[in-house]
Amino acid sequence: MSKKVMRSVSIMLSLLLLISLVPALQPVVSAEAGWKELQVENGGFEAVPGSEKDIPSWVIWSGGNKTGMNVSDEKAFEGERSLRVDNSGSFGLFSQLIDVTEGNSYKMTAQLFVDELVTGNPGIWLRWYDADGKSLGNTPKYFEGLKEGEWQEVSIEADAPAGAAGVKVFLYQTTSTVTKGYYDNIQVFEKSNEQLELPFKYGAPINLGPSALAAKTQGAAIGDGEVYYATNGSPATFYANDAETGEKIFSHELPGSDVVWGMTIGSDGNVYFAGTYNGILYRYVVDEKKLEEVGKSPSDNWIWQLDATEDGKIYGATYPNAKVFEYDIEADTLTDLGRFHEEQNYARGLGVTDENLYVGIGTTAYLMKMNRETGEREEIDLPITGTSTSVSNVWEYGDRLFVAYGTSMLVLDVETGEVVHEMNWQDEAAYDGLISPPSPYDESLIYFKDKRTSELWTYDMDTDETQPVEPRVTLPASPVKAFEWTENKEGKQVLSVLHHQIEYSTYDPETNEANVIYPDVELQGLSIQSLEIGPDENVYMGGYQGSFGVFDTSTESYLLRERNPHQIEGIGFMNGNVYMGIYGGAQIYKYNPELPFKYEDGKSGDNPEMVHDIGEDQSRPFTFASGDDKLFTGTIADYGKLGGALTIFDEKTGEWNTIRNIIENQSVIGLAYKDGTLYGGSTTAGGLGIDPTEERARMFEYDAASGDYELFDLEVEGIKTPEMIGELSFGPDGNLWGAAYGVNAEGKANSVIFAMDPDSKEIIKQKEFYTGVHRGSQWRPFFMRWDEEGMLYTTAARKLTVIDPDTMMSKQLIGDTVNLMDIDKEGNIYYADGADLMKLPVPVGSAELSVEDSTLMQGETSDLDLKVTLANGQEADLAGAKVEWENSNPEAVELGEGEVTALNAGTAEIKATVTYNGQTVTTDALIITVDISTATLAEQIQAMKENGDLDHATAKQLLNRLKQAQHHYDKGRTEQALKHLADFSKHLDRSNAEENIKALLERNVQSIRDGWDAGTGTLSQ
Repeated sequence: MSKKVMRSVSIMLSLLLLISLVPALQPVVSAEAGWKELQVENGGFEAVPGSEKDIPSWVIWSGGNKTGMNVSDEKAFEGERSLRVDNSGSFGLFSQLIDVTEGNSYKMTAQLFVDELVTGNPGIWLRWYDADGKSLGNTPKYFEGLKEGEWQEVSIEADAPAGAAGVKVFLYQTTSTVTKGYYDNIQVFEKSNEQLELPFKYGAPINLGPSALAAKTQGAAIGDGEVYYATNGSPATFYANDAETGEKIFSHELPGSDVVWGMTIGSDGNVYFAGTYNGILYRYVVDEKKLEEVGKSPSDNWIWQLDATEDGKIYGATYPNAKVFEYDIEADTLTDLGRFHEEQNYARGLGVTDENLYVGIGTTAYLMKMNRETGEREEIDLPITGTSTSVSNVWEYGDRLFVAYGTSMLVLDVETGEVVHEMNWQDEAAYDGLISPPSPYDESLIYFKDKRTSELWTYDMDTDETQPVEPRVTLPASPVKAFEWTENKEGKQVLSVLHHQIEYSTYDPETNEANVIYPDVELQGLSIQSLEIGPDENVYMGGYQGSFGVFDTSTESYLLRERNPHQIEGIGFMNGNVYMGIYGGAQIYKYNPELPFKYEDGKSGDNPEMVHDIGEDQSRPFTFASGDDKLFTGTIADYGKLGGALTIFDEKTGEWNTIRNIIENQSVIGLAYKDGTLYGGSTTAGGLGIDPTEERARMFEYDAASGDYELFDLEVEGIKTPEMIGELSFGPDGNLWGAAYGVNAEGKANSVIFAMDPDSKEIIKQKEFYTGVHRGSQWRPFFMRWDEEGMLYTTAARKLTVIDPDTMMSKQLIGDTVNLMDIDKEGNIYYADGADLMKLPVPVGSAELSVEDSTLMQGETSDLDLKVTLANGQEADLAGAKVEWENSNPEAVELGEGEVTALNAGTAEIKATVTYNGQTVTTDALIITVDISTATLAEQIQAMKENGDLDHATAKQLLNRLKQAQHHYDKGRTEQALKHLADFSKHLDRSNAEENIKALLERNVQSIRDGWDAGTGTLSQ
């Protein structure tokens, strides 16, 4: 072959090689404008695997099974291979990390071929990571409506959250999803988004710790010499304590659970319990002091109650499908017993006997009975059947069936079904939710705690009468969570009681004595349920299932961390008082921050105290507004009900007025007040256990003077049918700003921020946010807050976002979910992260130290002005800052608390190093000069004589020389004056004073001498 031919072949090969490298070097631009393709390593699964289990460039998820996916050449959308899916349990597969830019849009597409969809829906997640490799959360997508037997494209689209530097594709099959099929052609595309450029970058979040420390429980049990409970928290923690001493025997955190409702002791003597969210049934093995997972509920994940039988069964009542499951201890099997009511969500209460299983239903009340041997079911008719309440507990003792609904109860004759006694929650002897087993001393008696007085009462099953124990016995005020008859160390049977706030009581019926101990339990933070910054710049917070915390943003310290009151859903402010909306009955509490905290049960004289019970079938007060001495509260309807309310309190008249169904069958979650007019927005949701009947959320305009109001619809682009409108807020521009959520024309979830002219109701501007992201809570509004520079901050789509209201450009500030937030006067953002209060700080810009006069006469004191300016131009409140002072000459000046005192002649450089908002900054040097006069030096000498540094004779000589020197200087005889100063020095030198005293006074007199020599004396001549 000639060299010419060889050269041509070489060139052709080089071109082919170059062409083959182009896709790897140059991003592919999608046919859809604005998108460019990013490389997904082995996204087409064409790389040849090294073994049957090898999937090149992909990593099997450690949290699931190790089999269920493999590279296959049986079918392919493109090329020769694809990913075969054939799982029998949970399985996940991660791609390699793909670089991303926060705020940009990303779209993942894949080809999916379904041979057989056995159950559930396959899913793909995008998992986001920061620059350090820490996970920032997921964007999940599960695919519905898939066709079998053909290739189809599935996709997921999301914006990279704040702080994101990378993303991984996560192919995920849950335990309940069984799919047989193939994935191929995994692609990721990026689209650049123009983002708001802030003039500064927020500092790293600062964890300020839990807002409230408490120890509370919902689920508890009492065993043989031990008590068991799980404290509410993030996460919940299981405890076993000695019943006699209260000493902790065992404790263990329960990741994935914040509240445990169901707990019981099985026939094997071990403790079984389960909580919310993860559906896991746990077992505490008493003899071995160990915790183990029995398994996952085959029914629902939310488990309300557990009950045990003597023949080795554990039963669990669940939500949201009103199911019950059975666990057979000996066989170690979990069985779903199915739904106990087709139209209701809650299997709320359980009761079990050797023969029957009773199941209480809600939020519309029904009572079902199932024969445990045959499985035959029947409904027991009750006076409350079909009403809006829940049957929360059931007990069968003797020939009586006790049916609880809240703190009301029906007592039935087991044989006839006749109601023989009723206890109403408003009765004098209303019980607090639980009753004891029959007394071993008198089997006709059961005990309960009066919820009003906390006194111990009895119910006599022979006479069906109630009466207090005499002499009266008072138990701890918090509700009972477990009753049991146990044997004490003297061998006597006593009634043992475990309370909500982890108090343990025992009652001896023979001696009529009650004792209380407090089991050893660690206080822990409860998930923050509400958060607002008041006019006093304090952060007020309520915790899930109770607690109250107050954080001082100035001193950066907690003022209060209290266990009560009960769950605060919303917080408002008016005329110096803090108003709290309490879950359950929609009670309003008032707290005066100027008075000491005092709480027993919210009664008159407490601080906080309950000032109004809205009633009206209301449950959760989530939103407040105030103005012109009026407080406005929006509430969610109670369980199983529709129709929220607006409640108005007129402080001048003391009157409360509630308008139920101000928007028919909807609840109020957004309020804003200005110049006598209140604007409101709604959610279509009612209480739990009932579906909305109205298609779209609406707004109202309420005249505070007349009480008249009118309704109107919100029309914004990007939301076809609004489901939530709120929060609302008046902006600096005078417009009414709001956040809305619903679905767009394509049926995708969407959030919209809008500005409305309050007079014409015209939408002035709007913008869509986080398309495809679900709203989360159906009740909690999206927060709207303004900073001093007029920027808008919101939690729309539960993402902390700042918006420029002029341009509507935005920037997400936190990658994680943010439900609660507020801004202090400096522009720092406070938000909730589980139990912890977090601060997103504005960084420090500069620090400056100044003084009114940098030249001080000996003995003078002057205030130092230390000023720290933040990056947003706001001046920092340094009450909580760490300030370290630097003084180059302590002999010349003395530094005190924000002041400087002149001591002796000389100059000193003063600096301040300030640590604030997680940053440290040092001021430039401030130079202080100290002048000396004969008068100030004389005062110093007199002081030295009094404290023994100079003897009387020496001091007298020195003072005389100074007096003579000043006399001559005042007469203009400078030469004679300087001679007397020289004599001063001679007397000083010959004295018995310490050398350091001599040196100090010599420097001071020399300062006077220098001034007179230069003709610049400090005294008039």
